[in-house]
Amino acid sequence: MKRISVLILFITTTAFAQTVYEVVPGTKGNEIVLSVANESSTDDAVKLSVALSNYPHGIELCNGAVQIDKLMRGEEKDVLFTFDVKRIPGAAKDTLNFMITDQRGGKWIKEIILEYAVPKEFKLAQNYPNPFNPNTTIEFTIPQNGRYTISIYNVLGQLIETLGDGEYAPGYYKLNFDAGRLASGMYIYRLSGDKVNFIKKMLLLK
Repeated sequence: MKRISVLILFITTTAFAQTVYEVVPGTKGNEIVLSVANESSTDDAVKLSVALSNYPHGIELCNGAVQIDKLMRGEEKDVLFTFDVKRIPGAAKDTLNFMITDQRGGKWIKEIILEYAVPKEFKLAQNYPNPFNPNTTIEFTIPQNGRYTISIYNVLGQLIETLGDGEYAPGYYKLNFDAGRLASGMYIYRLSGDKVNFIKKMLLLK
């Protein structure tokens, strides 16, 4: 879980700059804390609404808009947003635009850029669901450019299907395996490449 804290000074002439943070795909319960301060020279109190105005494909927000009924001049309040980071193949970053509106219809946007951390090691995760029928998902991570193959074998070592074979950039990947034409039983899936050879088992139950 990552906690991101951002201070926003609520001044009618302020243009909020971009802020960049690194997050790890597959993590849940990450937090963004927007500290909103009323530094206005004209408004003794303001009523604000803070909400995400866009929905990036790699981020799943766990809560909606937050209302601040009264923010006095010189006062500061925290607004908490919780989010999960999905595993998006090849994605490098996402942008979150938080819209802040007041009771008079004034609008301001705080832009936060989330950069997805590059994996530090090769990993072949256990498929899910497992046991499965007939579809299952296989996830793997690639820390460096290269040619890699994801293959499916039966227990005799015979190749059943090649799910992926080609050049991969560093990132988090997932592939779907449809075993609708296969009989129930144990199968093996493999991630292979230059100096890489990971093997795991999965169970098909029909």
